[in-house]
Amino acid sequence: MIEGARWSSKIEKNEFSLAESSREGGTTMGVVGRTVQGVRVLASSIAAGFRGVVTIMAFTESGWMRQFRLSKRVVVLSCLVLVLLIFGSTITLLSLVKGQYYLTRMRYLEQENRAMTSLLEGQAEQLSKLKLEMTRLKEFEESLRRVSGLGERPNP
Repeated sequence: MIEGARWSSKIEKNEFSLAESSREGGTTMGVVGRTVQGVRVLASSIAAGFRGVVTIMAFTESGWMRQFRLSKRVVVLSCLVLVLLIFGSTITLLSLVKGQYYLTRMRYLEQENRAMTSLLEGQAEQLSKLKLEMTRLKEFEESLRRVSGLGERPNP
């Protein structure tokens, strides 16, 4: 029976708000006004939750008891600061790890670059030796043709 009464009061409230809405013409200003009023009620209920104190009881090994009273606002503010510090520390730690990764990768790439440079220099030296050898072979071939009397080699 009590639940039915609650249900009917909800219906009456809804009918009242519908009647109020139709009386206001259902304008945007009326909707905005009710929304602002709802936000104010929500904000005041949240603010009411932060009023009061929290009592902390500390016991020592010798049996003494000590009480501390902190306002809920201080506790909430401390929790927010703690969350922000944890978030900032996490971001800092992640950026440090990222920096270390890039530094290690850069060192590896520099080492690989040095190895490739030395390999390229070695190949360039081999190429210059091969060019000298080709020149010597051409000179030897020409001298053999002259000695054997075959004459000049036809150009390809």
